[in-house]
Amino acid sequence: MKYMLILISLILAEDFYSQGVTPGDWGLKAFQIHDPELGQINFYITENGIDQDKPVLFIISGSKGLPTLLVVRSGDKSIQLGTIPPDQINSFSDQFHVAFIGKPGTPFSDTLFTDEINPIQNLEDYQPSVEYIQKCGMEWEVKASSLVIDTLCSILPSTGDKVVAMGFSEGGRLVVRLAAANKRITHLVSVICGGLNQFYSSIINRRIDAASGAMTHAEAQEAVDSLFAIYKEIYNHPKNTDKWYYGHPYKRWGSFCTDIPLEHLVKLDIPILFVNGSADRSTPILQADYVMLEFIRLGKTNLTYHVIPGANHWFYEVVIEDGKEKPVSHRKEAFNIISGWINPGNSPTE
Repeated sequence: MKYMLILISLILAEDFYSQGVTPGDWGLKAFQIHDPELGQINFYITENGIDQDKPVLFIISGSKGLPTLLVVRSGDKSIQLGTIPPDQINSFSDQFHVAFIGKPGTPFSDTLFTDEINPIQNLEDYQPSVEYIQKCGMEWEVKASSLVIDTLCSILPSTGDKVVAMGFSEGGRLVVRLAAANKRITHLVSVICGGLNQFYSSIINRRIDAASGAMTHAEAQEAVDSLFAIYKEIYNHPKNTDKWYYGHPYKRWGSFCTDIPLEHLVKLDIPILFVNGSADRSTPILQADYVMLEFIRLGKTNLTYHVIPGANHWFYEVVIEDGKEKPVSHRKEAFNIISGWINPGNSPTE
């Protein structure tokens, strides 16, 4: 949804306000693929031990056509906001060749000039490229990512015995589709992601609001009816890039909300990790719970499911201290779960 990547970026920004603006500043080496169908594909690999035989960790970030690094400038002040967490890049690079793909038509870094530094608003104000808008959706990202994984396995000194695909938020849905398409992937990590139609999240939230008293049942029904109306409009125009809803062109919604991750997940026999927060409204936990229930029903044992109680979509929990709301981070807990699962016995630490 609209704020998924924005707030993830805001939380992560504190880690690298003083970081440089080139791939080399991040310890990365930039590569390009020129494909007749997909156009230019930019991807990046950690330089640490790039000549060593290591497994591959491929990461897909969240939503919207943002660069890996966005520098926001206002007068003589500036901040840096990013879409790939530094702890994934730096901490895993001793054990893995870590790689990720850029959004179509989007540079590694870009600068936004503004009158006021306000990270959430600044990221909203960033205008994605025309190429991104024309190519946004699952199809380009999955095809391009699959091509990059094939390339990684051919150019890196890796046995290919272990290729981990990991995605966050929207990226969590993408890696599920990717694992279904590319059989080189041996392990799948889907973080803060559901398994059902993405549109269903807003419907769930309205029903929960009514049950909790945040709105009346009549108000919730009116809201749900309005959602059905806009969803019908999107499904009637699934390729439209002129009409927008909730921060994305119809084309993006038409692509993502036609694909149901659960349909792919139950066909996979590779090890799968799901990590979610129980207080997540962007991807309500009920969606992930249903995935686990379906695996149990089918007798499948390849899904590991971790839920962090009280954590929201960004692994923060809001607690009340002295009558005031205080955010408590569960990011380290989530990170340790992921790192321990993909590299048991030899996990990086923050």
